[in-house]
This record gives sequence, C-alpha cells and structure tokens, in this order.
Amino acid sequence: MAARPASNHKEAVRLAWKSRHVPFGSIALGILLLSGILSMVTMVWGYGPVNPIP
Repeated sequence: MAARPASNHKEAVRLAWKSRHVPFGSIALGILLLSGILSMVTMVWGYGPVNPIP
C-alpha cells in the first residue's frame, strides 16, 4: 500500500526541518569547554616562567 501524498509531504517537511536543526546543547557545551581551556591557558601564560625553588 502506497503512502498518501499528504503524509509524504509531512514527512518531507519533517526531514527538511530536521536537516536544519542546530544542536544548541552541543554548541553551548563547546563554548563552555573552550572558555575553560582558554582561561587555563591565559592563567598559565600570565604566571610565566616561575622558579619553583625559592
């Protein structure tokens, strides 16, 4: 039994919307990780070469 044209259209619209989906959770997690790494790098860079033996 073939699918009706209306259901084919609904499926096409659903797939088109899904293909445009932006993963906001992944973007937010990536920004959080990147900001943490950049913060660590700038902190280490800011201390510079420090003599650990006083």
